[in-house]
Amino acid sequence: MACSLSITEPPEALLQRLARVPELQALSLAFYDRKFLLQVCDKPDAAVCGNGENPFCNPACYARRAARLGLGESSEEPTVIECPGKMRHCLVPCRDSGGERAYLLVGGTRSERIDLSYLEELASLNQVPALPLLERWSRLPHMSEAELLAAGATALDKLLPPAELHRDPEPAATGLDTTLIDALYRADRVLGQAKDWPTLRDAINSLLEPAFGPRSVSLLVPGDEDPELACLESWPPDTPQQDQQGGNGSEDPEQITCLPLSCEDRQIGTLLCFGPAPSSYELQLLTLLAERIGSRLQRLGDSPMTSQISAFESKEFGHLLSLSRPEELCRQILRNIVQRIPAEKASMLLLSGSGQKLHLMASIGMNRAMATNLSVPADQGIAGRVLRDGEVLLVEDMERDPRIGTPPRPRYKSGSFLCAPLSAGSKHHGVICLADHKDARPFAYEDMELLTALTGPSAVLIERLRHQHQMNKLRDQAALDPATGVYNKAMFRRRFEEEVCRCGRQQQDMTLLLLSLDQPGHHLRQQARDMTEHLRLLLRKMDVVGRLEANLFAVLLPGTTSDTGLSIVERLYEQRCNRDKDPLPTFSCGIASYPDNGASYELLLQSARNALGKASADGGGRALVCKDSVRNEKIVFL
Repeated sequence: MACSLSITEPPEALLQRLARVPELQALSLAFYDRKFLLQVCDKPDAAVCGNGENPFCNPACYARRAARLGLGESSEEPTVIECPGKMRHCLVPCRDSGGERAYLLVGGTRSERIDLSYLEELASLNQVPALPLLERWSRLPHMSEAELLAAGATALDKLLPPAELHRDPEPAATGLDTTLIDALYRADRVLGQAKDWPTLRDAINSLLEPAFGPRSVSLLVPGDEDPELACLESWPPDTPQQDQQGGNGSEDPEQITCLPLSCEDRQIGTLLCFGPAPSSYELQLLTLLAERIGSRLQRLGDSPMTSQISAFESKEFGHLLSLSRPEELCRQILRNIVQRIPAEKASMLLLSGSGQKLHLMASIGMNRAMATNLSVPADQGIAGRVLRDGEVLLVEDMERDPRIGTPPRPRYKSGSFLCAPLSAGSKHHGVICLADHKDARPFAYEDMELLTALTGPSAVLIERLRHQHQMNKLRDQAALDPATGVYNKAMFRRRFEEEVCRCGRQQQDMTLLLLSLDQPGHHLRQQARDMTEHLRLLLRKMDVVGRLEANLFAVLLPGTTSDTGLSIVERLYEQRCNRDKDPLPTFSCGIASYPDNGASYELLLQSARNALGKASADGGGRALVCKDSVRNEKIVFL
């Protein structure tokens, strides 16, 4: 295209007209000026960049967005753009009524991969709970780049006012087009009122029965054991006698039209309509209706198969979010899955950081001794194959299945099993294996579908926990406490282990001082700075100072006995009393020596804590030396 189209309509009227275009109804629309400032959007909470009501919008990325648009200043063709939060749009350049460059944004869709760290950042920035934000993200439509470009091209064709558009010739139709167009206009409102499975069926009937007739529409979903097939009552159609005798054939032929209901490239149901055979134009209208019904069906999640998944997400998702240990999270996920897919044996294996091993994190029905520290190569066996292919493996009989061809191991009762990858987007975290169905039957296709649906949120939880652990690890690797500048807990322990090795080689003593303020006030941060500052002035360069908790400070004195440590604390008390200005608050101290009071970090620290607790209980403002001797005998397990 040589130049941009000039828009003569006001932006509000333009968006109202475009919002009625069937190909654009699933998307958000917005109009921007040449500086990419939002002028108007089609609805208040439209998921588009720059909209203050959009919870996925980060104000910090405005400059980045403007810079990206500047690169395409000379472009006149629709372009797909993606914001830092993985929101995707199609940008359509045009000109406003004054001839200035303007932009129409068509999109508000999400990418396949969920950026959990970015969503948590947005939750903190916009002060909204993270879990509802994640659920709202999952409800946004996902569209490929080709689909977005097609929507942008459609919007580009519709930018001119209706009077200037070239009208296409009327398509051949059977009379369904008017009622189907009316159904499309009402679809979002009618389907949005459906709150459960029966009301969804009623909503679909109210949309399609005016076109096909009463009891002419049936909805089928996987797992529905008693489907309602009212549309088959009139099938096959009776052939009129006059048609057989050479009638004029003016009546439209009747047939059953089968429409798949899909969401995110996965078929979740089928819509059957009995009536006149639709034309190609009417079939396009039916396809658009089926897309809206499939989207509502996925959001409702209340079919016979998905009701269990909805319960899993609503009742237990919050509890799983609170678990901080990987082993505990994996055990609970595995228990939840086995409750819904009854299996006597189950296991969950997660991929190691190096990607070379699959480690057993949780198991049901396995020998504990065998399950402890069990790992297998990530590129071998059934689990390795499922991890590599990223697809669920359903085996009804291992001996007869050509993919396996081996007899089951003695510890399994049957040769049927299920193995599914734990995948979040394109990233695989591990596998879940189920064996020996409790009903003494092979696993079925319905079990595979349910396991596939349950592993999705489970993989997201595991990825989130791994991300949190990586952040904690990075924080632990920082050596200093940010408030006082002394060693933090992790670094102090590392220095303790280094000094223990050195004192052991040189056969020297070592003393640990544990100090805490007796009455920490509101200015604890400043009091902690004063405490550590005076400690550093009093101690040697070789001594180690650390902050273990908000009101717990530790000092490591290599080559020093407990008596010398006590004299150092007494000098600190004297300095406190001699300060004319801003005296230090009173503090208590517990003293323990290596190796008499403990040869390991935990034992020595506990001995010092015991002495500190007695000093605080006696009124505070004093130091006590631990008198308990700890014998570190070697323990032999037979």
